[in-house]
Amino acid sequence: MILTEFDLMALISKWAIYVSFASLVGGTFMLGLLREQHSEVVAIRRYIAIGTCLGVIAVVINFFAQVGAFAESGFAGMFDTQMRQFLWSSPIGESVTWRIIGFSIVLIACGSVLGPVNALRRVAWIGLLVGGLILATSFSLLGHSAELNRFGQGMLLLHVLAIGSWVGSFYPLWRLCAHADLTLIRHVMDKFGQLGIGIVILVSVSGGALLWQLFDKPAEFFNSNYGLAISLKLSFFSIILLIAALHKFILVPRLKIENTQIALRKLKLSIAIEGLVALFILTITAVLSSVFGPESLS
Repeated sequence: MILTEFDLMALISKWAIYVSFASLVGGTFMLGLLREQHSEVVAIRRYIAIGTCLGVIAVVINFFAQVGAFAESGFAGMFDTQMRQFLWSSPIGESVTWRIIGFSIVLIACGSVLGPVNALRRVAWIGLLVGGLILATSFSLLGHSAELNRFGQGMLLLHVLAIGSWVGSFYPLWRLCAHADLTLIRHVMDKFGQLGIGIVILVSVSGGALLWQLFDKPAEFFNSNYGLAISLKLSFFSIILLIAALHKFILVPRLKIENTQIALRKLKLSIAIEGLVALFILTITAVLSSVFGPESLS
């Protein structure tokens, strides 16, 4: 399959949407863990805001890339009025609307999460959660996800929220290792390791349920491009699990017994590698939803 310039533009912008969503959900998750640490909250709020702005830009680019692909008249086709109106009235336009709404709610809430009034901060937290939920729901509006039954769409919602919470936490954790004191790092890493077990269970159960929905028989998983791409994604996911186990059972405990700076450097490097692997997973996910699909099972 040969990708056009619009296919590549749509693919890259979709990847950026996934990264933005992860920064939002993971950032919110880390805000909950570090809500008493003002300097960390300021940094995470900036992280969420940057991710949200990137998300809005990526959503707009993705939409116009699809307009150009359908118009088939070069880059000028991206601004074809008739095709733009046609796609805007389709599920593509609906997803764009919900994503812009979701990102906008998060951006507004992000500016108030450090407000001086408790009631305003509570409203900001609700805004972060509602915006994230709207964005997570938008992923079920397009492609093969829209063909899933209610159970499948519920599993997809859980899957993207769990993955986003985990993947989007890596940068705040990496930054924490560079700026926070050792006691706080130990506490947060221990807490994250405990909560991470629940996240892994959610990712595994929801992912397994989605595979069961998408494949009628096991042979389809091994004999299709779609199945092979998912296998690659599972391989990278396994690497992240191994790194997470390394953190929980080796690197974090060593913070208490080894030279502090050496142990922190090892932990920081490990988190950075984990984050890079996560970006590969998001890349594969973007390819799965753009290039391959259940229709390739044949």
